[in-house]
Amino acid sequence: MKFFEDIVAQALKKGKIVCGDSTLCERTIDFTEFVLCDGIGSGVYANIAAISCASRLIELFKSGVSQGAACEMVADSMHRARQEDIPFSAFSAARILHDGQFTVCTYEAPAPIIIKDGTASVLKPRFYTAGYEVIGESSGTLGIGDCLVLCSDGATQAGLGHGYTFGIGPEGLADFINRSFSSGVVLRELPDKILEMTKQISSDRHEDDTTVAIISCREAHEITMLSGPPSVKMKDRPFIERFMKSSGTRVVCGSTTAEILSRELKREIRLKSAGTSFGSPPEYMMEGVDMITEGAVILNQIYNILGENPDRFAFGSPVERLCALLLKADVVTFLVGRSVNDAHTDLVFKQLGIRPRDATIKLISQKLKELGKLVVEEYF
Repeated sequence: MKFFEDIVAQALKKGKIVCGDSTLCERTIDFTEFVLCDGIGSGVYANIAAISCASRLIELFKSGVSQGAACEMVADSMHRARQEDIPFSAFSAARILHDGQFTVCTYEAPAPIIIKDGTASVLKPRFYTAGYEVIGESSGTLGIGDCLVLCSDGATQAGLGHGYTFGIGPEGLADFINRSFSSGVVLRELPDKILEMTKQISSDRHEDDTTVAIISCREAHEITMLSGPPSVKMKDRPFIERFMKSSGTRVVCGSTTAEILSRELKREIRLKSAGTSFGSPPEYMMEGVDMITEGAVILNQIYNILGENPDRFAFGSPVERLCALLLKADVVTFLVGRSVNDAHTDLVFKQLGIRPRDATIKLISQKLKELGKLVVEEYF
């Protein structure tokens, strides 16, 4: 499975305390949406304009509006900003399908750059009118190892008045990327290297807010978590089959869930560790499964420490090791049984702050999405 990771670096215009550029990324199983918006001017007003534009585009995409229609709607509203005192923002909006096919729509923004087979080149947009405004459209396909580079005009106009008639431009950025790769710069360092270069050619200062975003295509690290018995017994078989067909790391949370797995696969469960405390619950083993441990309690503990620095993990308990697996993963799939365990409704669970399984998984999912993971939830 392909995963599209966004690596973003920003620099503020000299003398400003907030950035006038904003980025947002939304991931689903079908596509990845990434927007980079550049508010007019700089400072707080530009920041508000950029955030508003980025949020509007993402919300339109999430509501089912096509990429082209959403971009045309936003560009049309920007036309009003040319005559009225309302926020204005340029933008680049990329939609990448799960197979790597992409389309980038640009409005008053630099042309995107593609890195393919280790070489950067500028994509030439096809321009068309949308009402009174002009939108550029570029398309192509990303394979494993390929990247898209989007930036605000603070990057392409760097050097303006300092030896570059119109700034370094997208072509100059592509040339710099190729030279950087030749000198051994790795992809994750590249956005910061570009920011450093744009500062140097502008008399050692950023004369505009500058944002560089690299969207890289790579093989996803996947983890699938099975937790909770299905709502009815007849769903046990498809529940387990779906789990065993999953790619990557397989984890089971819940003793009853593990018993269903054992019964359906006719495989023995063996005790790996009896656990030493409330914070280190028992752990089990089974052929074809990477990790088996307890259910509601461990899920609550995972949620509680998921935001902690992994360097603090001692990895002595399944909670910490499972957290580390979730943090390493790009794609996290939760296969959740909807059967309600009456014991989990007891007052003692509320006294201990232990949330029901479904609620906890929703909270974990939200945290993982905020960390840039693609999260899939399936219920049985």
